[in-house]
Amino acid sequence: MEADKIMIGETYRCTSPLLKGNFMAKVEKMYDLSALVEVDSFEVNDADKVEDLNGRLVVPFYCIDKI
Repeated sequence: MEADKIMIGETYRCTSPLLKGNFMAKVEKMYDLSALVEVDSFEVNDADKVEDLNGRLVVPFYCIDKI
């Protein structure tokens, strides 16, 4: 997704090589080519990894999609 279409505080469907499945996350902060997101919902098999990451991770814009 393009950076100008991503809004802080909005929830999006995201992917990351750190997690096995897609997840829903709220954008907390924008960087030049990525965003810091707080994971809201995720697949059960990713629960341990999300906990290790304290529920937050940096995701590149191209891994963020509208719901």
